[in-house]
Amino acid sequence: MPGTRPLPLPMRRGEVWQYSGLLGRRGQSDKRLVVSADLLNESEDVATCYALHVVGSDPQSLLAVETPWGWASVLLLDRPPRSMLTERLGEATPEQMDAIDNALRAVLEL
Repeated sequence: MPGTRPLPLPMRRGEVWQYSGLLGRRGQSDKRLVVSADLLNESEDVATCYALHVVGSDPQSLLAVETPWGWASVLLLDRPPRSMLTERLGEATPEQMDAIDNALRAVLEL
């Protein structure tokens, strides 16, 4: 129908997604690890999510967690439009998510 927007792909906390931004920025990661709550992720009224950049090389920081797709850096918290997350690549392990949760608590003093 005209005027309706396509629904964003369903996603869950802990999933790693391919990011296809409008502008390919040199040196910027093309993967994101979703850290927002599933209640937010499941909402059709919310067009964005919270996600960490997943970078290809070890940033040598206690605030980055290694995953099979690279290093998820808590210092690179992003709010990408869900429509830019185009392909589910996999899911972080519970141990990796515990480490990410600890790093988020440290950075945000939660």
